[in-house]
Amino acid sequence: MKIRKWFLAAAVILTIAALAGCASSGGGASAKPAPPPPAPVPEGTERLSLLNGAYGIFRFDLPAGAKWSDYGKLTAEYLVDEEHIKRPQRNKENVRLMGNYKEENFTVSGKQRIANLQDFNGPYIIDNTPRTFASMGAVADEWFTVEYDISGSKAHAQFNKANLPSPNDTGPFFLGIGIPGEDGSLRRAAIVQLVRNVTLHHRSNPALNVVSKGSGFEEPTLLSFYPLDSRREGPSDE
Repeated sequence: MKIRKWFLAAAVILTIAALAGCASSGGGASAKPAPPPPAPVPEGTERLSLLNGAYGIFRFDLPAGAKWSDYGKLTAEYLVDEEHIKRPQRNKENVRLMGNYKEENFTVSGKQRIANLQDFNGPYIIDNTPRTFASMGAVADEWFTVEYDISGSKAHAQFNKANLPSPNDTGPFFLGIGIPGEDGSLRRAAIVQLVRNVTLHHRSNPALNVVSKGSGFEEPTLLSFYPLDSRREGPSDE
């Protein structure tokens, strides 16, 4: 399996880098090895490391003539390794769909772009469905698909219907997805996940489905509390 091979290759890269760091230190007892380089993100995917309610932002641009009401659901494919699939989820296992956000809601913070979850939380939770890894059909090191409701019928009690796109809205739309880990009092436990094929599905014509190409910004873009403690890597234009 290609992804399993990717995880194994990443482990080899990290091991070699660690050994190289030790060798370059001259063998001194007090010398510290250089930190290993991050494993490469597989082509066609993004890697999200999410903690404390953070989500990755994805932009959707509809084809000419299409409008929001032409679309019935959103899906995303995830892959989580054995270590991270055992970590506790935040929000009582509510794997949420967040939005709809506007371009002006995001500001640059260091090398990333962020919307402050303190300001854009409850009233923007479009789908608040509880989902455990088991109920999502997740198996370690294998892709699984999560389907999100975009109608607002499964929204959080605090959801503001004004944040749902109007039926004739043509976008662009900025939606947040991901599986955030809990920020425990004793240790931080981000859930690292690969994500691909984040897709808005047309109700009647699959040819008009829209697969997001990322956030649409130059910087990796997240929804997060301050200070930003989550990460996003890939695609190349981010």
